[in-house]
Amino acid sequence: MEYSRLISVVVGSYNGADFLNETVDSILAQTYKNIELILVDDGSKDRTLEIMRQYERTDARVRVLHQKNSGASAARERGYRASTGSYIVLSDDDDVWSPYLLEDVMNVSDKFPDAEVVATFNRRVSDFHAISNYNWENNLQNDILGKPQVMSGHDFGLKYRCNTDIRPGFFWGMLFQRTFMERMVEAFMKVKEKMPTHYFNDSFCASRVSGMAQKIVVTNQIHILYRVCPTSLSHKSTVSLHVKHYVYALEEELDFYKSLGWKDVYNAVLPGGYLVVLRSWFMVYAHEKKEQERNEYFAEIRRLYDKYIKDLKRIPKRGWKERGIYWSILLWDKHPGLWFRLIRVLRGG
Repeated sequence: MEYSRLISVVVGSYNGADFLNETVDSILAQTYKNIELILVDDGSKDRTLEIMRQYERTDARVRVLHQKNSGASAARERGYRASTGSYIVLSDDDDVWSPYLLEDVMNVSDKFPDAEVVATFNRRVSDFHAISNYNWENNLQNDILGKPQVMSGHDFGLKYRCNTDIRPGFFWGMLFQRTFMERMVEAFMKVKEKMPTHYFNDSFCASRVSGMAQKIVVTNQIHILYRVCPTSLSHKSTVSLHVKHYVYALEEELDFYKSLGWKDVYNAVLPGGYLVVLRSWFMVYAHEKKEQERNEYFAEIRRLYDKYIKDLKRIPKRGWKERGIYWSILLWDKHPGLWFRLIRVLRGG
């Protein structure tokens, strides 16, 4: 294929030395060669910056930026603003790509030039040995998921926002037209002060992808191995910042869907949103030792819980799973201590 168009790939990392080599190697091994890889070290205390510099010395496509520790969102923003490509792709610092990811999404972009976004599927993997030994050639032949899908932003959000198994990335591994990314970043900046750890993170940005795109095309391949582990960039916030800004991100998402009149997407996301709220409460209850901060975060969580509970009660519950989630949410409201002990047992703690 023709490689004249430059793709900027942005990877931010904080203490990501354990998996960074696999991530970078998979990006530099792309069959689509015309890329610039911007690596942003977010003040790491391990060998992350050293590893990045090694790649910069050996591959002219790699540029390294270093900043004091400012959070994942700030690292991604820094990398994006330094990029020069006509297309932008973001990656976590522990994801692993198929060598054909960029070639595939660019071929799709050629066929649908009016699509602002091209998405590809990812597979969540917790067996890290399986990642190191993953045979892309065999799996790409076996993992063809129907036909490529041409969708509106609304339909993409409705179909995939709450699918937690095999699904397209909602921010990572997506090919964004630069002009579309610029419009999204304007929206991100409006909430930067409110939630500085999440304004450039998928928990907030996913809703803007679907809400602002007129056309999204989803390829029919699994091109990304999404590593599920506690050391990924999204798990490195302190309890306080993680909880407060995650709650704010959920609130922004739900209110955004309401403003668009997307009642079906809002109803689909809301039950899972409450699980996010309760998980945040669990984190504070289990880990936050400062009483003043505990009370502050509990108040924010309670505010969000009360804000949408009437809507949650009105949503039809289908099947035992949806009813179980609903009754778990109500149990927390009446007996939070009991709910905490039950969840701790279920988590094996």
